[in-house]
Amino acid sequence: MLYIKVALVNLGMSNNMIGTGGARELAPCLEGLTKLRKLSMESNLIGNTGLNAIAGALMKNTSLREIYLYNNELTCDGVIEFAECLKNKKSLVSLGVEYNHIRSRGICALLEPCKHLPKLERVFLNQNKLDSQSGEAIRDMLIENKCIRELRLSNNPLGD
Repeated sequence: MLYIKVALVNLGMSNNMIGTGGARELAPCLEGLTKLRKLSMESNLIGNTGLNAIAGALMKNTSLREIYLYNNELTCDGVIEFAECLKNKKSLVSLGVEYNHIRSRGICALLEPCKHLPKLERVFLNQNKLDSQSGEAIRDMLIENKCIRELRLSNNPLGD
């Protein structure tokens, strides 16, 4: 079905619990959605393998403005590979990876390309496992990217 919907601009698939297998099946469909501007994949438990499949499918998409990946069992390994996908997302305005299991190594990798995204205004990192090392990466992103207007960091052990 998605193969023929090349004009699709918003794809909301939250709370479907598609898991890793569903994300891998969805990935080829995403490759053809070159005009996709918003991807909402909250609460699907796609894990790192599912995230990497989706990231690979979105690698050529330069029109994405919003990506929401809350509550997907993501960890550092998956997010590090996903960060590569973000490098060409110059239209990205919002990035949400709340309620996952991302530690400082993953956040540092994720925020590196965010420094150079000229339209990025909102970054949501609530309820992960961010610590003081993550705080340094966040500070660096805020220094280099003057467009950030909203940053959510609630429920992280930043003082550790």
